[in-house]
Amino acid sequence: MKTNTQCRMCKSGRLSLFFDLGETALANSFLSKEALDKPEPKYPLKVYFCEDCGLSQLIHVVEPEVLFRNYVYFSSGMPVLPEHFRKYAEEAVSGYLRSKEELVVEIGSNDGLLLAAIKNLGARALGIDPAVNIAKVANERGVETLPEFFSEKMAEKVAKKYGNAKVMIGNNVVAHINDLHDLLKGAGKLLADDGVFIFEAPYFVDMFENFAFDSIYHEHLSYLSIRPLKNLFEQFGMEIFDVKIFPVQGNSARCYAGRAGKRRVRSSVGELIEKEKKMGLEKLSTHLELVRRLEEMKGKTVKLLTELKARGKKIAAYGSPARGNTLLNYYGIGADILDYATEELPSKIGLYTPGAHIPVIHVAEARKNPPDYFLLLAWNYKDAIFKKEEALVKAGVKFVLPVGIPGVL
Repeated sequence: MKTNTQCRMCKSGRLSLFFDLGETALANSFLSKEALDKPEPKYPLKVYFCEDCGLSQLIHVVEPEVLFRNYVYFSSGMPVLPEHFRKYAEEAVSGYLRSKEELVVEIGSNDGLLLAAIKNLGARALGIDPAVNIAKVANERGVETLPEFFSEKMAEKVAKKYGNAKVMIGNNVVAHINDLHDLLKGAGKLLADDGVFIFEAPYFVDMFENFAFDSIYHEHLSYLSIRPLKNLFEQFGMEIFDVKIFPVQGNSARCYAGRAGKRRVRSSVGELIEKEKKMGLEKLSTHLELVRRLEEMKGKTVKLLTELKARGKKIAAYGSPARGNTLLNYYGIGADILDYATEELPSKIGLYTPGAHIPVIHVAEARKNPPDYFLLLAWNYKDAIFKKEEALVKAGVKFVLPVGIPGVL
């Protein structure tokens, strides 16, 4: 693990700690039963605020080889992503490609869900993803994927072999990269002169509006808002010319960037920067107030669950997302409260959650003999879950919301 002493965007040394979540296990490092008896690696999870550019970030960086070479997250298994990516593909192809010969490159392309949709629309598509197990799945589905980390050197190789990219895409990947200067240099080498870099990431504003603090884990090194991003791109002769907000995995910001002066900068950029300013995201005090409110949420949720358990109620977790492990760790909720966590992804079933060591079972098993209460770890998919589990709701199973205004739904 390395520890940064400077902001990864503006290189300032004025970094102030505002949220300490302690020493935690890696959010995606689910454990086999045999591994439960062995020491579990844990790393500091602390969020710092850059008092110069305003970026919130982790400074303790776990080696990417540890985090990403063998990965358990598959885009295709997420409930709303297939439709979201289908529309995304249509926008990218119709909005920015003039011919089928032009290239689309996605970094952190996972199992090729988005690129498959882009290929189906007739475009050339290439994926780059360091997770060897997932790149193999993508290649098997017909999406050429290089099992590598993206870098400036990698960008030069790709441009030489495949040509420059008219569109470069990065979904939930920019926040994972420690060397953002290398990323931008790579984008400069890979993109065609009029190329567009489209990237989507959790929008930091969501943490203040919807208390999405559980998106904090070791893979997410940066918590992105538009003002710091604008500053970053300008350092490399590029500019963000549009931003759209999508209600996917919480609220995500989709940013569109290109070489400076190539495209008209839309009003969305300035409007969102102004919103961030009005919310006080430029101030450390705003971040400290967020943590105070999170402490209140934690107290209310733990009190509710403890009371239910004391009354003999059976409680389980609905979902076992990576972010759920941040919530369990921060709230101090373990196997003494939760009997199990549900999942549909085969890569997690039969394992135990990192840190809390809660067994993961298939959601179909849980439906056969449901608990009295489900703690909604996948709370950001609340509406989709209620629609999907209508039978459980009718049978009297209750759901506990752990964020916002905690309580029974």
